[in-house]
Amino acid sequence: MEIQKLNWAGIRITSHGKTILIDAVEDFSYYKPVLGDAVEDLVRFSDEVRADYILFTHMHLDHFDKSIIKKCLKEDGKLVVYSGLESYVKKFVENVDMVVLDLNETFTENQITFKPVFAMDGVGEIQSSWIVSDGITKIFHGGDTIWHNQFWNLGKENEPIDYAFLPANGVVVNFEIIGLEYSPVPASLSLKEAFAAARLLHARKLVPIHYGLFAHEKCYIPQLFDDHDLKHLSEEIGQEYMILKDGAVLMEV
Repeated sequence: MEIQKLNWAGIRITSHGKTILIDAVEDFSYYKPVLGDAVEDLVRFSDEVRADYILFTHMHLDHFDKSIIKKCLKEDGKLVVYSGLESYVKKFVENVDMVVLDLNETFTENQITFKPVFAMDGVGEIQSSWIVSDGITKIFHGGDTIWHNQFWNLGKENEPIDYAFLPANGVVVNFEIIGLEYSPVPASLSLKEAFAAARLLHARKLVPIHYGLFAHEKCYIPQLFDDHDLKHLSEEIGQEYMILKDGAVLMEV
């Protein structure tokens, strides 16, 4: 399995000659009023990547980019969709082969297995996490989930997980501009929560995602961390980690 970190929460998986995109986004402009500008250059991939499968954890536009479906999904490619999102996806996407799965239901094709599992969105919208396995390597993708009480069960039921891609910016959002009342409670996992969740998932390594690229002084206020914080929490919680920069590739043989 080859895994490339894309922008924000996005990853590209290549295995058994097939390409999978999860939460792959290039265009963040719609959310600029609340996210601000990207602080680093974005990874541009849509001109080169052709996907056999596209997955997303939820419909926020920093995780769901319908233009990527149009540009990147092969003619015979498939959207693999959590059933809770089916009706919403169909409002945005037409004439695409769609595999719809309930939570904990699996779909296997080309020696790759896909499984949506429980997650909780920070503002109460529908979200799943995804587990993808090629028979050798298994990854967990947590979108921008908040802390919840199913990490214990997910860890017991889905061993062994090799890499847990989990949000880590513990962001406080002020989205009154779009009608949501302000809450000081983080709307995604903090770094410490991400380490703890990875530990409960029995993941070989935590790979933090959903951090560093965006901040807005009024609307989107992330918790910042550095190498010292990573090393300290890794030792405190007993969970190994690796940092995968946007555009970088992890090779797992």
